[in-house]
Amino acid sequence: MKRKLVSLVLALAMIVSLCTTAAYATDTGTITNAAMTLDSTKLALRVGESASLTASVMGCIMSDAVLTSSDPGVATVVGNTVTGAGLGKAVITATTSDGQTAACNVHVVLKGIDVSAWQGGIDWSSVKSSGVDFAIIRTGYGSEQWDKQTDAYFNANYEGATANGIKVGVYHFSYATTVAAAAEEARMCLSILNGRKLDYPVFYDIEDSTQRVLSRELLSSIAQTFCSAIESAGYKAGIYSSPSIFNSNLSSSVLDPYDKWVAHWGVDVARYSNPYTVWQYGSATVPGISGAVDQDYSYVDYSSSSQPTNPVQDPAQTPSATTFKSDTTAPYYFSANSSYIYKITTTSSVMPQAVSSNPSAVSVAFYQKTAGGYLYRITNVNQGSATITTTLGDLSTSFTANGKAAGVISDTTYPFTIKRGATYQFKFTANGTSDVPAFVTGNGSVLKPVLQQKVGSSYYYKISGLSAGCAGVYSILPGQQAVRQCIVTVA
Repeated sequence: MKRKLVSLVLALAMIVSLCTTAAYATDTGTITNAAMTLDSTKLALRVGESASLTASVMGCIMSDAVLTSSDPGVATVVGNTVTGAGLGKAVITATTSDGQTAACNVHVVLKGIDVSAWQGGIDWSSVKSSGVDFAIIRTGYGSEQWDKQTDAYFNANYEGATANGIKVGVYHFSYATTVAAAAEEARMCLSILNGRKLDYPVFYDIEDSTQRVLSRELLSSIAQTFCSAIESAGYKAGIYSSPSIFNSNLSSSVLDPYDKWVAHWGVDVARYSNPYTVWQYGSATVPGISGAVDQDYSYVDYSSSSQPTNPVQDPAQTPSATTFKSDTTAPYYFSANSSYIYKITTTSSVMPQAVSSNPSAVSVAFYQKTAGGYLYRITNVNQGSATITTTLGDLSTSFTANGKAAGVISDTTYPFTIKRGATYQFKFTANGTSDVPAFVTGNGSVLKPVLQQKVGSSYYYKISGLSAGCAGVYSILPGQQAVRQCIVTVA
């Protein structure tokens, strides 16, 4: 009898230990969670060009990642191949079955450079052979002494570029701090052009430190004066500057008619929320030019008769007369959670309406009003995809929500790293099913199962790190495919 009591006490102690301990690691040191990434966060393609994107977590390729495009009219996706469909910008989002996401900004563009006397003599034949589509050439700077401030290489650069089939635009560097000075700079620029044909606009380069201290009203009037004179002469006018100047000193609506060329280096997409047609994104070496030269993307084919009448805008940053945007635009995948709340930001006092295209998979309902907008809750009903659309009058926004079938939920879904010989225990809970699941690792040479124990409606599954590498941990219900619950790397 005493031996039976001892056995019973030990069994109860094990059950209590398992029930009161969530997933835990033994001898692991520090467990590091890692986010999924794509091998590129920025791609530049011409129309018809393709590139591949691969999702991974700490070097482990996520073969179940599904790629989607925010604008198939700009970039299409087949498998992991992205193809440029039309000039513009799109975001490619990779989403795995367990809800991890990663994104890449795709720019479908014409590729160009901007040059001045600083580059010296240029071999334009080599530049063309390197794949440059267009060049924006400096006419000169200021207006005090036309003969000295005309770019010494303008004529040679214009003749060399056009002779080699490179599309050409120009820019004039401004020092103007008065409207009168801007008018004189326009006269000088037009004199240098002397009626030459251009494919791209005449851009007014505003970036000098003397102009940064001017009021918005004055600097905007200066830019408007120059651009108006340029367009009166039959050319298309535009303005070049940085996002900080555009957003402050050049933010007047009087400049809306003129195209914008934005300079913003070291980012995946220019941080400017208004329309722009050209982005100067950095500098690099180009065959035929000594030293580095500024690099540009153009979202408009100015030489094409079918060019857009409106410049490109970043869809995620486009302003509207009535503020109306969602904080969720990428596809959403339910994992361990059964619901998710998204926010609609709007200045309207009228509550937007939300509907699901497939409520048998994912339902949606108003949750509560909050500062700056409204909250809505989507709920996992069953396996399937639904488009969640929220509307306010003529304004609309939508995203795809993907329901998950009844199955197994893990308390550990984020990828992590353990050392060789270390162990980690998962807690899995059956959700909406009485079937008994099995658990396996995707690579037995990397991870070894050492324990599987059922307690109540939960299953405890302990693995041990054997050798360097990565492997998935999967649950399998009878009659269903294996579901990856987590990625584990052994270092």
